[in-house]
Amino acid sequence: MIRAIVHQGFIGETIEYFAVVTGPDVDRRFFFEQISTGRGDVVRYFGGNSEITLNPEGIRFRGNGGIFGEYMFGGHFPVGDLLNDEVVNRLVLFGATTDAQTHELRFTQHTEGFETYDNLFLQGNAIANYFFFVDDRKRFNDVAERQSQILRNAGKLLKRSRKVGEGKFIALGNEVLDALAEPETTIVILRVVHRSNQRFSDACRQAYAQHRSMQEIGAIASDGVETYQRERIQIDVIYHHRDNQELINEYKRILASCIGSNIGPSARARLMRIRTLSLRNEVPLSIFDTLEEIVLQESRLATTEQEPDYIQSTREILGGFLLGKNITRKLSSLDMVQLMENKQKAGANRDQTFEELLLDTGRLIDEISREEEDFERLESFGELITLFDRIDHTTTLVNKLAFMDDVELSNEQVRSLLGNMQVFEKLRRGLFQQLFIDPIVANEYALSYGKKKLYALTLGLISIENNEASIGDVVESITAINRNERAYFAVYKLARRRMMNFYLELNTPEGRETFRREMRDEIARDEALNDLQDLINESLLEDVITKIRLEAFYINQLLPKIIDEQDAKLRSDFLSNSGLDRFQIEELESEYFEMRAFPPQMLEAIQRP
Repeated sequence: MIRAIVHQGFIGETIEYFAVVTGPDVDRRFFFEQISTGRGDVVRYFGGNSEITLNPEGIRFRGNGGIFGEYMFGGHFPVGDLLNDEVVNRLVLFGATTDAQTHELRFTQHTEGFETYDNLFLQGNAIANYFFFVDDRKRFNDVAERQSQILRNAGKLLKRSRKVGEGKFIALGNEVLDALAEPETTIVILRVVHRSNQRFSDACRQAYAQHRSMQEIGAIASDGVETYQRERIQIDVIYHHRDNQELINEYKRILASCIGSNIGPSARARLMRIRTLSLRNEVPLSIFDTLEEIVLQESRLATTEQEPDYIQSTREILGGFLLGKNITRKLSSLDMVQLMENKQKAGANRDQTFEELLLDTGRLIDEISREEEDFERLESFGELITLFDRIDHTTTLVNKLAFMDDVELSNEQVRSLLGNMQVFEKLRRGLFQQLFIDPIVANEYALSYGKKKLYALTLGLISIENNEASIGDVVESITAINRNERAYFAVYKLARRRMMNFYLELNTPEGRETFRREMRDEIARDEALNDLQDLINESLLEDVITKIRLEAFYINQLLPKIIDEQDAKLRSDFLSNSGLDRFQIEELESEYFEMRAFPPQMLEAIQRP
């Protein structure tokens, strides 16, 4: 017996649709017609008193049913849905309204409407959205009762089903019918797809999976994709990558614990840790900013009652742009430096007030310039924005060197950094080091090889200034450190795999010598290490052995004591003095806790600053 009928077709060149009709006797029921008009083909699906019509301009609907689709990160997200990890889909039922007093959902008889394709993919998912209705053979004569029953029996399923994002609409239709528990009812589901957005999304997903790089997906051709939709799709692709989603969901949970109160020092430290780790996958910080704007609306107001010094001084300096014509709007070097320091402080505290002040000032300057034809302040403000662009560009490159593995610099990037450094140093000697190098060196998550690259970069830029080196020399020095980094971690991974967490033979000189000999033999046979053989020497082997012994000491002797005594200071002292990367130690700790099924709260307690 036929239980489902599936259609596939196109509306114009951009819109593709899939329709599934499932239920009893669907092979003997009339539910579809196609009409040719001067504007193009019109496709209509109907049953009972409900219908969905696909026009060249958009979709008309009436009767019961609604619209649903997978949430896209950064779009409209009710806080309740955002903080519930099980809710993945947006659901809008026709005729639904919310009572202004009680906030209860009510259904009216007014269920007819029209949705343009542009608005559908803008307000909903940028790739695919669904329309549906049910033909219940007049089981419910009142459409409001019908809608209420759909919500009660199938609402949770439609909000939580992963089949929506996966496009498994036939299985989804059967699940909805099962949830309704109405043997005579038929369901019609239309999946409406924006083909250009879908192609762009698929290309972004493939590129990011291969390279984990914003630069790679930013270079993908986006014919037929609007700029705003392009940004939504890119962020959504990055969000849905498994590794990133874990970080972002943890960020959500921490924010949820802060609702109704200020962000305390402990929560702030944990949020900063997640932001630092996210740099390794080039997760845009705007994702975390968006989360905070949605979740902490009331808390954000609570924290701005008393502005910090860096915001107060920013207001004062930017306010000078808005003074009368007879007062100069040229910023002094002291003002410039102060604003640069304020910008860095605001970024470290994730305080959007600085950027909001900048945007408001720019808008007011633009209005004044048009009305008074006074372009001095506009020119001066433009110089400030150019300076901030230099800060952002420099920060991005320096962060990549410090927090990501195997990052190369091109000649053009070194030349750009040199030009930026010269601008900053003219404002105040040592400013480049203060703003961009010192904060990262002090960051406990900066990689050891990352710090070496920063040192080589800083020394190289100074040498270029003194005519003691060329741009090519700096590029080669970074490349040399990257080769050493690859050699080190290649040998380290071989050693870890060989040892299989059994370190006893490294505790004696004879055992260490045997280990070196066997490692040299294994390295010589590994073709993947051929281009690194010149770097794999006794010193490198000794560094690897020392690191593994330190890890073994920490995991087998120190960590059990830290857990028993809840002594976070002992852990901090070890991390400060051992020279091991904090990121790798935390991975070892996570493995240790997972193997022993210890509660995650215990790990959080010892890692808390």
